[in-house]
Amino acid sequence: MRRILPQPLLSLILLISWLVINNSIHPGSIVMGAIVALVIPWITHRFWEIRAGVKNPAALAGYIGVVLVDIIRANFVVARQVLGPNRALHSQLFEMELDLQGALPVSILAATITLTPGTVSCRISPDQSRLWVHALHADDLSEEIAEIKQRYESRLIRVFGQTVDAGHASSNPGAES
Repeated sequence: MRRILPQPLLSLILLISWLVINNSIHPGSIVMGAIVALVIPWITHRFWEIRAGVKNPAALAGYIGVVLVDIIRANFVVARQVLGPNRALHSQLFEMELDLQGALPVSILAATITLTPGTVSCRISPDQSRLWVHALHADDLSEEIAEIKQRYESRLIRVFGQTVDAGHASSNPGAES
């Protein structure tokens, strides 16, 4: 089955996308959508090194909800900060140790931080154990890091079914760079 459908979820998404884009469920559209849904994953399956490995789909749905709410909320906060006096801003570049492991989970965390207005992920260490983040306004770095870890990293740990090793848990909240 894996030879015919190397990425079954991608095939399903492609088929549904094809039907939505064409705004049709005529047999011809379904057949063409099925061809696209079979051929594209089959051609590209060798390039798919990273497997998602989502262990808790409910946690993923909750994570997406939290991120969407945070993006909307952060837009208003950043607008207020930018429209206010610039001298009130206290931008910071900081490093945080990660409990999350794996290229895909760490990349999702970095992307989430960048998608949330007011913060940008700048660099992931080569061993993927540290992340550098720039915050438009951060009075207390330990509070900023704790919020990222609590709202995003801990949820991603649940999504990917990881456990936090007590010796690996971040005791150092971060260091200014």
